[in-house]
Amino acid sequence: MTVEERVENKMRKLNEKIGFIGCGNMGGAILQGLLQKKVAKPAQIFVHDPFAKNLSKFKVKVVKTNRDVLNNSQIVILAIKPQELPNLAKELHVGAYRNTPLRNKMVISILAGTPISKIRKYLGKNFSIVRAMPNLGAIVGESMTAICGDINVGAYRDTPLRIFSACGRVIKTSEKYLDLVTAVSGSGPAYFFLLMELLASFAKRSGLSESQANALAIQTALGSAKLAVASKEAPAVLRQRVTSKKGTTDAALKVLFKKQFPKIFHEALKKAVKRAKELSRS
Repeated sequence: MTVEERVENKMRKLNEKIGFIGCGNMGGAILQGLLQKKVAKPAQIFVHDPFAKNLSKFKVKVVKTNRDVLNNSQIVILAIKPQELPNLAKELHVGAYRNTPLRNKMVISILAGTPISKIRKYLGKNFSIVRAMPNLGAIVGESMTAICGDINVGAYRDTPLRIFSACGRVIKTSEKYLDLVTAVSGSGPAYFFLLMELLASFAKRSGLSESQANALAIQTALGSAKLAVASKEAPAVLRQRVTSKKGTTDAALKVLFKKQFPKIFHEALKKAVKRAKELSRS
């Protein structure tokens, strides 16, 4: 992976018209990021998603069809379900279904488990394409996004960096690492939510109220994350700083290591990577 791109250096405003094909949880989070950070204006954005709610509050241009999105946009963000890609190609009459290329446009795909080669198979070849893997942190502007593809070529170079920097932090990588990224950071919020869930559950069973237990778990996670961001030390070093010899943390960690928690967790991540690869091939 390349050196991380700093968010503050990528907050220049976009002049391009941006289209969203699909605007569910992730698509909506990216849309909110663009507008909240004022990277784009509502008048620049065209959206089609018959199932999305409350799009009117964003004051963007809600259009009737995906073809309207394509016709009005220079940057097209694919935020649909992966299995909907063949039907989308038929609807747009592109790629394998009619020789009408998306000339002079950039397509940004956030479709999980869908390699660039498969997108080109359905949508054609004569356009720039970027694949991105954000996560649910985008809803609060704290996503970790990895991007690959035609990032530094064509008329829209650096545009993907600016789009996803509005949602959090961004790294550029090779597509061969996208399955790994999916397992580590794409699915990553669920692992941290599980840990918070377990901490809160233990505290509640031990006598605290639900609100007190949740507050302890969530605020501890937040403080730990902020400390890790602010510190120049690696997480392993920070863990050691919290762990006093023969103290309470040391007692808990000894149980986790004895039960081979690191090995179990890495096995779980391997399963996630394997599943991502299976989805890519399906």
